[in-house]
Amino acid sequence: MNVNELANLWLAAKREEQEANAKRIRIEEELCALIDVREEGSCTTHLPSGLVITTTGKLSYKVNVDALQKLVMAWPDEAKPIKVETKADETALKKIRATRPDLWQQIAAAVTVKPAKTGVTIELQP
Repeated sequence: MNVNELANLWLAAKREEQEANAKRIRIEEELCALIDVREEGSCTTHLPSGLVITTTGKLSYKVNVDALQKLVMAWPDEAKPIKVETKADETALKKIRATRPDLWQQIAAAVTVKPAKTGVTIELQP
C-alpha cells in the first residue's frame, strides 16, 4: 500500500471511530436513564442475563483559588480545602535539555525521558 491509500484508510477508520464513540455515548445515556446512578461514587446493576453494569458518577470542581484562599484564611490548616503542589516544569526541562547540556548533566539522573506515542492527524483539504 502507498501513503495515499493508508491515509484514506486512516480517515475512514477515524470517522468510524468517532461514529462508534458517539453511538456508545448515546447508549450509555439511555442506560443511565433506566438504572440506578449515583451523583458521586459507583453503583452496580446485575441483570438477569448475567450482565453486570457499573456506573461511576463524579463531580468536578472549578475554583477561584484566590477567592477561596481569602475565604478560608482563618481556618485551621488541616481544614483548608487547598493544597500546594510541586511538579516538574516540562517546558523548562525541554529547554535545559536542548540548550544547556552542562545543566542537563547535573539533573539527568532525576529525570526519565522516553518517547510518547506519535500523534497523527490527516485532513482532507477542500
